[in-house]
Amino acid sequence: MDHKDAAKLRAPFKPDLIEQKTMGNRSYAYINHAVVTDRLIEVDPAWYWQPMATDPANGMPQLDEHNGLWIRLTILGVSRIGYGASEPHQKGADAIKTAISDAIKNAAMRFGVALDLWGADSNGTSAEALSPFTLRSVPPLTPVQTTNPELAAFLNEQRPDEPPVQIVPPEGEPHCKHNAIGCRQIKSGVSGTGKPYEGLFCTRQPYKEQCTPMSLDGRPWKKS
Repeated sequence: MDHKDAAKLRAPFKPDLIEQKTMGNRSYAYINHAVVTDRLIEVDPAWYWQPMATDPANGMPQLDEHNGLWIRLTILGVSRIGYGASEPHQKGADAIKTAISDAIKNAAMRFGVALDLWGADSNGTSAEALSPFTLRSVPPLTPVQTTNPELAAFLNEQRPDEPPVQIVPPEGEPHCKHNAIGCRQIKSGVSGTGKPYEGLFCTRQPYKEQCTPMSLDGRPWKKS
């Protein structure tokens, strides 16, 4: 896809092709599915879409729990993701058709098709030019706790500016900062002060990486 193709996709539509839809006290301009399809064919007669999930029983496109459908739209070898949903009252084939139509229009918008209408009010004013509003302050996120080290690493990567995720042991499991008991072994003996001991001691090396020793009842000890 070159700049000329991209410009064709993003070209404004004629006024007689633009329809109006009222939602509450506002009306919105939109382009129907047939007009969007005509624009795609004009730029790439071989355009196609693929569902991102299919029903394993019959291989047909599968709706999610919101009666919606994720698709991949490909134009001139370039693919972009789109999402469409059907109306709550729709079921079966009608729901699928509406979701597909909505998803294609949504994915086409990622290519610039009718992009000016997606960000405008009923008077054609861009959403960015509307009267500003005040955002409420958002409190800092509280630390997240999880028993899954893999999830913790993922969340830490996704939220680099937030407090690190705390890995906690599953309920009922003795504390271990490695979230595992396999690194421990039972040892017993007499301490340097002459006090007998028996407990679970970490075998990891070096010493500074070892988790806290604990008694057989799961209570942690201070490392001397």
